[in-house]
Amino acid sequence: MKTPSYLLVAGFIVIAGNSALTYAVENQHAKEAEQHLEKAVESGKAGDTKGEAAHAQEAEKDLIQENKEKPYPQPSKQITGENPKAEHDKAAFEDIEKAKAHAKKGHANQAADAAKKAEAHIKDKELSK
Repeated sequence: MKTPSYLLVAGFIVIAGNSALTYAVENQHAKEAEQHLEKAVESGKAGDTKGEAAHAQEAEKDLIQENKEKPYPQPSKQITGENPKAEHDKAAFEDIEKAKAHAKKGHANQAADAAKKAEAHIKDKELSK
């Protein structure tokens, strides 16, 4: 009688462990993008626009990879607030592009501000439904 109970508990532990592992892997690229954007902000504060552009480019690649691995539905008609993940994702890509453009022009402070905004959008995307 005790054996089925142990098997039930062991099965639950395996399922919970797999769920946690899947969640961690799904958010890996988002975390890496955040880290690259943090480095871009630091580079901007130091005046290193080349490093800033490189980190912004890496963050963009991480977001693209995350979207490939975990796509979200794109409705045919966009309604504001209907898909907050998509809205934050779009805003993050726009701010990354701004950061890269400012970095290429040598505007370190503006590029750092855009990278910081992109990082905030990525964090908001993770918290969205």
